[in-house]
Amino acid sequence: MPLPGLRRFTHLLCAVSALGLGSGALAQNAKPLAGTQINVVLRSLPETDYITPQIPKFEESTGIKVQVISFPENQLRDKLVQDLSTGAGQYQVIALDSMAVPEFVEANWIVPFEGLDKEAEQKYDLQDIDNAARGLLSYKDKLYALPIYAEISHMMYRKDLFEQAGVKPPTTFDEFAAVAKQLTDKAAGKYGVALRGLRGFGMNMSSFVSFFRGFGGQFLDETNHPIFNNDAGVKALQFYSDLLRNYAPPGEANFSWDDVQNAFTSGKVAMIIDADNFYTRIEDPKKSTIVGKIGYANVPAGPHGAFCNSYALGFAVSTVGAKSDKQKQAAAEFILWATSYDMQLGSVDAGVVSQTRDKVLNSDKYKEKANPQWLKSVEESWKLANPNYFPKTVAWRTMGDIVSVAVQEAIAGTKSPKAALDQAATEVTEYLKQTRILGTPRSYSEP
Repeated sequence: MPLPGLRRFTHLLCAVSALGLGSGALAQNAKPLAGTQINVVLRSLPETDYITPQIPKFEESTGIKVQVISFPENQLRDKLVQDLSTGAGQYQVIALDSMAVPEFVEANWIVPFEGLDKEAEQKYDLQDIDNAARGLLSYKDKLYALPIYAEISHMMYRKDLFEQAGVKPPTTFDEFAAVAKQLTDKAAGKYGVALRGLRGFGMNMSSFVSFFRGFGGQFLDETNHPIFNNDAGVKALQFYSDLLRNYAPPGEANFSWDDVQNAFTSGKVAMIIDADNFYTRIEDPKKSTIVGKIGYANVPAGPHGAFCNSYALGFAVSTVGAKSDKQKQAAAEFILWATSYDMQLGSVDAGVVSQTRDKVLNSDKYKEKANPQWLKSVEESWKLANPNYFPKTVAWRTMGDIVSVAVQEAIAGTKSPKAALDQAATEVTEYLKQTRILGTPRSYSEP
């Protein structure tokens, strides 16, 4: 059933875009929403840290009053769920993790950004937002949030070590393993590779799934029965765990993304695969010992191709918090302003690299700030991105956590890949049965 007031809300969005708020301020004499209060909940990132101090300009041009509430990344989702599920509705604009979109949509907690007419889309230039980023924030072919931040995984490697060893950046899994082996000297404290090993749907799964998909792995069949423990899944986990057990630093089973980054910047590791936003830290002489020695390339391909982890954080309108039409319109105006071309282009000068608009990515200003090889790798990696890299289902967070335990156990050597995945499949089956998802039609396509 359509959300109450949704039709009117989409008209309001059109009106907002027609006023040109996506590319400039409202006329000083046109402040129909003056005095409207909205609360924006987010987490600290370079992107949001750029937006927050600009808000007085938005308030002055619109008359809308904005209160920002910030939570740490590991608390934000819980705070949002508590607010939305209890009906408290303290927040009108919420910073939404792309992996949470299915859950929030099915709970009827967010308004879809649908129904925009051609004129409105042209004013805001929705098509300028990268297709992959829009896909991450969409569910069942409807867009639910506009991206503040997006990241893509690619390979980062030591150019100097590669040149000394006479090897080229690997393009296949077999080449990746061979180079990792060649560049590992445990006696000297040097290792070929570091990847995420710590359990968590957003931790080791982010890295492992590139290998899982590359071997042809799929999580669920068309009736939502787990199949990740079939031959393809076992081969992928065997490869991943062997790679880290043999050629990664000690303690790899507990490596988070920052451990991967630190192992690389300290000079201990020759290759990593992780987020493109590592760039600002691994190329910072205050934080890295390998500045100027880093190469960038696409993730290597398995028998079924190359797959990159992608992620986005977007601003969405809360159906619980935005109770009146004025609050809905004010929330929409804020989102269109915060994610506009002008705001993103301005953030480039502040050192923000994780842009989501094609015109910003292709601007001279942006290209002047970025390493050409990094820029090329990021651009090519986004072309490989699949918004269904992770299953687009409300079950993913719990299911991903369960499978991540199996991945960590295999890396640590406490269970064989087959035994670990079989146990995970049993637990996921029970979870899907309890949530009445097991046996229902799958709503998305596995890559």
